Amino acid sequence: MEEELKRAFNLFQESIVNIHSEVAKILNNSGVDEVISKEQYQTLRIVKDFPRCTYSFIASKQGVFKTAISNRINKLSKLELISIQQGEDKREKAVLLTDKGFELVSRTENIIYETFNRKLSSHFTDQEIITFVKQLEKANKLITGKDNVNHV
Repeated sequence: MEEELKRAFNLFQESIVNIHSEVAKILNNSGVDEVISKEQYQTLRIVKDFPRCTYSFIASKQGVFKTAISNRINKLSKLELISIQQGEDKREKAVLLTDKGFELVSRTENIIYETFNRKLSSHFTDQEIITFVKQLEKANKLITGKDNVNHV
């Protein structure tokens, strides 16, 4: 069983890399990458899923230094895709999507989901998809130790 778990982990990592690569292609083909980078899109997704999150939270989610997030947020703010407000902790700033940012993320998500739906839906049954989602939820719960796991 240990070898199968290793194989599953390696396949999952490979899938993540392939998904990120495909998302980058989708962003490129849709023209969104002319406005924002893949990393900036990921930042917007985090802010959408975790409103009023802090720079530190975003940095930890993306696995980068806070200075990289600061640069991304400055650009996204100049593009009026996010707003920055005083956080609950006066030393931190809270980040929120603007209406323009929410619209861009929603439109981009729809393009990404439609693309993956075309590529995958005819190859999986509804039950296989439901089972896969439940397995991912369980894995996220076990890895993070959290009962309610938001997708990011």
